[in-house]
Amino acid sequence: MRRSAAVLCGAAVVLAGSLTAAPAQAGAPRAAETFHAARPVWKECGTDDYPALQCASVEVPLDHTEPAGRRITLALSRVPHTAQRYQGPLLVNPGGPGGSGLTLAGFVAAALPKEVAAQYDVIGFDPRGVGASEPALDCAPDHFGPVRPDPVPTSPEVERANLARVRSFAAACGRAYADLLPYIDTGGTVRDMDVIRRALGAEKLSYFGYSYGTYLGAVYAKLFPQRVRRLVLDSVVDPTEVWYDANLN
Repeated sequence: MRRSAAVLCGAAVVLAGSLTAAPAQAGAPRAAETFHAARPVWKECGTDDYPALQCASVEVPLDHTEPAGRRITLALSRVPHTAQRYQGPLLVNPGGPGGSGLTLAGFVAAALPKEVAAQYDVIGFDPRGVGASEPALDCAPDHFGPVRPDPVPTSPEVERANLARVRSFAAACGRAYADLLPYIDTGGTVRDMDVIRRALGAEKLSYFGYSYGTYLGAVYAKLFPQRVRRLVLDSVVDPTEVWYDANLN
């Protein structure tokens, strides 16, 4: 993953400084706050690129309006703080939707100035339904393998093939995960983020998101304004448009 020095420097200024979120009138949904997750148990899971990484998991409700109901498991990663001054957890997300965020913790911790990164527990996570989180959706195992149709159709025939392929993928998801799909959405992921905050024992959460991850950060700030410490949004998507089309322009 490559990002401009200007973006990372800007993020460092925000994370090192004293900028905080403005208060808002809207309150967070109360049902989501009745679920209390256990503290993560961290284990070493470092890689050659990110040797300081630690891994853990946390349980969250599948349906946040039913906190006593079925639970699912989110995979977490962490690069722990090393400085005497500790500024709390910094949750990171790469976007997607559906991108795995476990190694992003290592990337952000390595890319930020050392004196900034050292003050945070940089926390990555695989969103619900993704990657090492359980259950993870795998609707059509060969869907993303070669050879795929041109994503920008050059003829009506190619467009029809793409549409048929998308319908087939959606139908496979419906057959395999009918019980999960209603809950694999932005709202559920944002409420998961607040469960992560509480599991970490933090009063407030700092957040760094890319692309679709900026939408997660914006919705989190809308639903939980009193829980936001610092917020960095890189490559902001427009939630009022088809965001991927906007990226192509």
